[in-house]
Amino acid sequence: MKKQILMLLAALMVGSMAINAAEKLVPFESMPQAAQDFTRKYFPSSNPMYKQAYVTYDAELFDSSYMVVFTTGDGLEFNRNGEWKDFECKDCVVPAEIIPAPIQAYLSTNMPDQQVKKLEKNRRDYEVKLSGGLELKFDLQGNLLEIDD
Repeated sequence: MKKQILMLLAALMVGSMAINAAEKLVPFESMPQAAQDFTRKYFPSSNPMYKQAYVTYDAELFDSSYMVVFTTGDGLEFNRNGEWKDFECKDCVVPAEIIPAPIQAYLSTNMPDQQVKKLEKNRRDYEVKLSGGLELKFDLQGNLLEIDD
C-alpha cells in the first residue's frame, strides 16, 4: 500500500511538471544576453527577412530553450544559456558566418552550388540540410560522418 501511494505521488508530480512545461510567449529581452546579441548580429531586424514575429520559451524537464520565430516562418533556437542550437530557414539561407569553418570549407569545395537551409548543433554533431535536399552529418570537429539524400 505504501509503495502504491508513493508511485501515485510520483506520477502526480511528473504530470504536474509536464503541464507546467509548456511553451509560452516571452519578450525578446527575456532571452539570455548571448542569444539577444547573436540574433541582433546575424539576423538584424532591419532586414525584412528577419523581422521577428515572436519568441517562445520552452521550459522542459531537463533542458529549456528559446525559439525566435521570424515572420517568414524561419526559426532560430537557443539553449537556456543562450547558445544557438538550431536554425531552420525556409525562405532564406543560414548565414555563412555561423557555419563552422571546416563545414563551410567542405561545402564550398564539394557542393558549391548548394545553400544551407538548416543547421543544427547538438552534443555530438552538426546536422546540415542543403537546398537540394541532401542532409549531411558532421562531427564537432567538422569531419563528414554521413550523407543522406
